[in-house]
Amino acid sequence: MSLARVFSLSLLLLAASRLLGVLRDAVVATQFGLSGHADAALVALSYPDFTISLLWGAAVPAVMVPRMAGRAPDEIAAEAARWSRLALLVFALAGLASWLARVPLVHLLAPGLHGADAGLAARVLGLGALLALPAGAVTMVAAAALQSQGRVQWQYGGNAVFNLVLILGLLLAARLHGFAWIAAGIALASLARLGLLRRALAGLGAPRRPAARWPDSDGLRAAVLALSASGLTVLYTLGARALASDNGPGQLGVFHYAQRVGELPLHTVFAVAAALALARLSAAEAAGDRAGARERGRQWMRSMLRVALLLGACGMLAAPLGVRLLFGWGRMDAAAQLELVRTMRWILALMPLQAAQLVLAARLNSHRRLLDQVLGYGGGLLALALAGVLLAPDWWRAPAAYGAAYAVATALLWWRLARHDGDAETANGLLLALGTLGLGLLAPLVAMWPAGALPAMLGQAALALLLLALGGLALLRHDPIGALLRRRKPARYTPS
Repeated sequence: MSLARVFSLSLLLLAASRLLGVLRDAVVATQFGLSGHADAALVALSYPDFTISLLWGAAVPAVMVPRMAGRAPDEIAAEAARWSRLALLVFALAGLASWLARVPLVHLLAPGLHGADAGLAARVLGLGALLALPAGAVTMVAAAALQSQGRVQWQYGGNAVFNLVLILGLLLAARLHGFAWIAAGIALASLARLGLLRRALAGLGAPRRPAARWPDSDGLRAAVLALSASGLTVLYTLGARALASDNGPGQLGVFHYAQRVGELPLHTVFAVAAALALARLSAAEAAGDRAGARERGRQWMRSMLRVALLLGACGMLAAPLGVRLLFGWGRMDAAAQLELVRTMRWILALMPLQAAQLVLAARLNSHRRLLDQVLGYGGGLLALALAGVLLAPDWWRAPAAYGAAYAVATALLWWRLARHDGDAETANGLLLALGTLGLGLLAPLVAMWPAGALPAMLGQAALALLLLALGGLALLRHDPIGALLRRRKPARYTPS
């Protein structure tokens, strides 16, 4: 399969897996509404992914892929076998620990759950974790091995299968009134995804010579450093969800749905832009063209800030109709939908900060500056905790604390990159500040537009589509990264 076809298929599967993730959340919302039952289901469903991301997720791409890239298939198989053994051991123990500590874990993740709802969440979380944690960790090893060969489509295809099986488990749980089906769905979905990736990995064959049974000390040290950086960002979401849950049953769901749907377009676009921009940036660095690398970094940042502003504004306008289409069925009444729209708009106002952090993290990664990321993300986490303590317990506390984390982390990461590159990127910094302020002012303005009636929703959505079309066309014609995407072929490197 050609590189272009692999790239196109990977993007298609990425979009499909993320849309299925949104559909999974919509199934929870429509079947259980904004209730303690919905929060219990969301805590149990998200626990394996958050735990693996926190304890394992960054180690795989940051350490394994560079060590495997360009090596013979038998060497890749040997390296994957070593990391798989470690993943199985560590996360089998983590699954057992999760089962034993299921009650305090639920209280930590969702302090607003009490009584029967807390008991349901603890039981499903514990049962699902026993299989989902080791299976998910070994799956990430297989995905890294395939990624080192440029076969990233298997990872996204596996995620799509995972979400399909989970949706089936949720529907059975709702229809049969048994939460045990959610635990069964989590376990079966994890095993199905693992089976798919292991089958794809089997084509590498077995190692041809005896190999060490465990990863070497250099790989383990690099993994710990990588996890120290990226694991902190997972805590942003966990901390904000806990603050939302503290407001009562159903409020964790409001934040969860608003965040997942609101951030989906930006992260999908970033995956495409990163594939184009990071290659150009790496080529300039490899050629020793420091000035060219800085210019390409500035272009990437400027492009993503523009995209974030466009998506944030369009999302605010389209939010009422989008929420109505996704969640306006079953047990999600009009009042619940308005709560979701309100929170989603404030999360959309954070789009420029999120875009800047994604670009800054990728650029610091290209310089192997993981300690700078630990500093930035750690500062963001402290800001979230401080905001959670100081702000009044109201609906806006979780979005405000979440925004404080991104604001502080982005400022610190920007400072560290500016010191390394010798370039403060003043124009991009001004665009970030004004763009974030503009979206923050736009959120209450669009909220004044009556959105309860369908004609008003359609009017807002039509305006959003028009803005998206005009803005997208302008980016494709005049933005450097957009021009690369329009041509659909990577430009060869030329020094600046």
